[in-house]
Amino acid sequence: MVTAPGHAPAARRFRSVATHTLPRQVARALVGSILLGDFKPDEPLPAAGDLARQFEVSRPVVREALKIVATLGMVTSRQGHYSRVAERAAWNDLAPELLAARLEVGAVDDILGDSLELRRVIETEAAALAAARATLEDLALMREELDALSLATGSTDAYTAHDVAFHDAVLRATHNRLLRQLIDQMREVLVLTRAVSVTARPDRLPASQLGHEAIFEAIEARAPERARQAMADHLGWAERVNVGEYRISHPAGAANSMSPGRTEQ
Repeated sequence: MVTAPGHAPAARRFRSVATHTLPRQVARALVGSILLGDFKPDEPLPAAGDLARQFEVSRPVVREALKIVATLGMVTSRQGHYSRVAERAAWNDLAPELLAARLEVGAVDDILGDSLELRRVIETEAAALAAARATLEDLALMREELDALSLATGSTDAYTAHDVAFHDAVLRATHNRLLRQLIDQMREVLVLTRAVSVTARPDRLPASQLGHEAIFEAIEARAPERARQAMADHLGWAERVNVGEYRISHPAGAANSMSPGRTEQ
């Protein structure tokens, strides 16, 4: 449980750690506060003793928590006496724990542009490669997921799961071993982007399904350019409709972004 801090300004800086376990619970609270802009780059965090009192934990727990945050590139320490928030460019944005914390607090806007751009680069080219290389088994798997999507209109969770599975099937159909390994390393950031861009609302399912069908038909027809364009169109639609809504419903993440603003295309 988080107790009242020693001074008023810091009282609003930490989220509850009740759902986490020591020492990662303290690390997650610190990460969340940094993500939300409560601590700015090069700003010192409270001393370890002060943090220990605020979180009602021992100093060794705080030190371990700070080590975890440091592995994410988010803080720097000097002889263990104090820590400062690292410059934004030093953060390890592909770290699963950092990405999970972003979704938890809604602070994704400062990497949303880059991650959406990354997804467009990967998935549009993957669709073109899949059109040239997909086996009958690959096509059967895509068709299976499409059929499952059409039957999942009553469950948003099921629809989203099959949506993700369809896109994964397209990636696998490239049969590029290095690409698949790279995708595995970037899976968490792709999951983050999909969590934002896949909003399975009933009124959007027909348009979403049409996009998936267009991608599959181009791949099945062995038409790389058509497949590339179909994937670009589908991702562009998801970004315009769903990501736009996410930003409206999560103003905190956008308001507390610590990186320069960027304009989506």
